[in-house]
Amino acid sequence: MRALLPVFVAIFMASLGQLTMKYAMSGASLAVSTPLETIRAILSKPMVYVGIMFYGVSSFLWLISLSRLPLSYMYPFTALLIVIITFASALLFNEPLSVGKLAGVALIIGGLFVIARS
Repeated sequence: MRALLPVFVAIFMASLGQLTMKYAMSGASLAVSTPLETIRAILSKPMVYVGIMFYGVSSFLWLISLSRLPLSYMYPFTALLIVIITFASALLFNEPLSVGKLAGVALIIGGLFVIARS
């Protein structure tokens, strides 16, 4: 279990990155005329950089984990991102939770238990 700690922290940091970038882009109008203006509009949001920083930390921890564990064992745990983001986006951004989303989350969690025991 100790070897999985960097995996779980990496996944948590990646989810923070996603949530931070969603926060940064909430209410942003990207209806601009050129790709360069779109890039400029995105890069003008300071929280985008915070989200990228979370992703950087996540990537670093993922690399540490890759040196310790088989990728085929680790990679399915990235599905936890779906679980975390589904609930966090409902709480933070008032995104709807449907029966289908909840059923999908339950299937993901069940699948992770199967993988973790194998």
